[in-house]
Amino acid sequence: MTKTTTHSDEQPELVQEYRNTIGLFATGVVVLIIEHKGQVRCMTANAVSSLSLEPIQLLVCPSKKAAFSELLHDGGHFTVNVLGIHQEEVSNYFAGAKTTTIENEVHYDRYFSNTFRAPRLNDCIASFACQITAQHDGGDHWIVVGEVLEVYKNPYKEPEPLLFFGGKYHYPAIPDEEYIQPSADPYK
Repeated sequence: MTKTTTHSDEQPELVQEYRNTIGLFATGVVVLIIEHKGQVRCMTANAVSSLSLEPIQLLVCPSKKAAFSELLHDGGHFTVNVLGIHQEEVSNYFAGAKTTTIENEVHYDRYFSNTFRAPRLNDCIASFACQITAQHDGGDHWIVVGEVLEVYKNPYKEPEPLLFFGGKYHYPAIPDEEYIQPSADPYK
């Protein structure tokens, strides 16, 4: 039997350097939730991206080793739940740091809506209900295309996102009036 070698086998320093450098790309933090036949899996992620406006689609890229990935299949449903600065502990919990302070809390007791029966994370700042339309191999991750069926924005929370940069959480610190507006709309 022949062993397949990878960059991590041949060039572990390149893999570590890539990981450290790609970490300089600031992202938001989300919790992905999938339910299939009564099983629910949740995971913290930051490999999420807007893909298309027509049709409305986004990408999520969960690790193939994640319990979340066990329930992926075409036609399945999942939610992408955008975390706010008040949810750092929730992020850590669904990333595998099972802390006793929130172990017994109910995190997703509400369904997204009456028509979309996928769980939505409580107290998130926004959420997207998606149907899986495609799944592609992406090395040690899956590339999942989700068609957005419903959108939720928390009317009770000021949208202060939890950010991830350089392997650490970060919080917006600039007052709204000091933000610089982009000179062009990237979606046009």
